[in-house]
Amino acid sequence: MKIDVHWIIDGVMSVDASSSEEAEKSVSELLTAFIQSHPELTSHFGAKAIQGQAIGEDGEPLTRPMLDS
Repeated sequence: MKIDVHWIIDGVMSVDASSSEEAEKSVSELLTAFIQSHPELTSHFGAKAIQGQAIGEDGEPLTRPMLDS
């Protein structure tokens, strides 16, 4: 019997950056490189998407007007 399992990996990464956009881009590039160097993440584990957003000190996502203010 085959049963599909929907899985999520959640995490927070701190990076040195001059802006929220730069921080998001840096993390995106690092994670993309990691995924590309581990093709089994997509072929075996079925990973289809990755996303991220800058967050404030309270852990809440920053909205676009709040970024870099």
